[in-house]
Amino acid sequence: MGDRETLIQRFKRYYEDNRVTAGVDSSFDDAYEALTYSIIDEVGNCAEREDLHSIRSIVREFDEIRSSVHGSNDSVKERFEAEYRKLH
Repeated sequence: MGDRETLIQRFKRYYEDNRVTAGVDSSFDDAYEALTYSIIDEVGNCAEREDLHSIRSIVREFDEIRSSVHGSNDSVKERFEAEYRKLH
C-alpha cells in the first residue's frame, strides 16, 4: 500500500476542498460523506483484486476515524479547522 493516501489525509483534504465555499459544519459533514463513498469504491476495487489485506487495512483505518468522529466530533472538526486556517 506504500504511498496510498491515508483515510484521515483524504478526509482532511475533502474538508479543505469543501471549506473553501462552505461553513465548518457543512464542510465537515460533506467531507465525511465523501470519505464514506470513496471508501466503498476503494473496498470494491480491492475486492475485485481479491486483496483482503488492503480491505482489512481500510476498514481498520475507517473504524478509527468513525470512533473519533462519533466519540468527539467537535475535536476532529476543530483540528481540521485549525489546520485549514493555518493554510489559508
